[in-house]
Amino acid sequence: MFYKTEGIVLHGIKYGDTGKIVTVYTEAFGRCSFILQGIHAKKSSNKANLLQPLFLLEMEVDHRQGRELQRAREIKFCHPYQTVPYDIVKSSQAIFLAEILYKVLKEEEARVELFQFLSHSFRIFDLLQKGTANFHLAFLVQLTRYMGFSPAGNVVEGRTFFDMASGSFVENKPPHPYYIEPEESRVFSEFLTVSFEEIGKITLTPTQRNLLLLKMIDYFSLHLGIRFQIKSWDVLRELFD
Repeated sequence: MFYKTEGIVLHGIKYGDTGKIVTVYTEAFGRCSFILQGIHAKKSSNKANLLQPLFLLEMEVDHRQGRELQRAREIKFCHPYQTVPYDIVKSSQAIFLAEILYKVLKEEEARVELFQFLSHSFRIFDLLQKGTANFHLAFLVQLTRYMGFSPAGNVVEGRTFFDMASGSFVENKPPHPYYIEPEESRVFSEFLTVSFEEIGKITLTPTQRNLLLLKMIDYFSLHLGIRFQIKSWDVLRELFD
C-alpha cells in the first residue's frame, strides 16, 4: 500500500551501478531504509541531488511492516534549502548532524513531535544568518529533550561543574571523568535556554566550541550506552579551528 510522508535524509550508500540505499527519518514511520534503483540514471525521477544530508523530502512510499528495505515511488523536495548546500559552514554541520542522527535515531515507529522538531530546526538553520557556527551545539542540546536525558538546572552560585553522568550542575568536581569544567559549564548553560535565533549572542573561542562539541558527543555516548565513531567530526573540528 502506498503512503505519503515527509522525511529527512540521514545516510546513503551506493547499491550496484546505479542504485542507492538511503536511510530516511520519516514522519509516518520513523527510521526507514529505502532501496532506490537507477538513481543515477539520466531519466530517473528520483534524482540523486535530492538525497543530500538533512534534505527535507516529500515521499510516496510502498511501506510494509517488517520489510528491511522499503520502496519509494516518488521523492521530491518538501522544502528546498536556500543556503545549506552552498555554505561550507552549514553544509559541514549538516553532514555532521546527519551522521549523529543516523546513529541515535533507531526507532522504526512514528514520533511526530520529534520529527516536527527536526524539520523545524533545519528550516530555521537554512534561514539563519547570525551564530551559524553555534547551531550544531544548540541543536544537540535541544535534541536531548527528545532523547530523555535533557540537562537539569543551570549554573548557579556554587554549582559550576556539569556532571554528565547525572545530567545536572553540581558544586564539586565529580569523582569520575564525565564532567565539564566551570568555565565551559557556564557557556554550556547558556545553550539550555537560548533559541536558535539568539545563538549568535553566545561568544565562543574555537577551542571552547570544539571542546563543548566533544563533551556533547561524550554526553550522548554516556546516556545511550554507545561509543560514537563520528567520521565527519575531524572536518568540523578543523573548520572551527
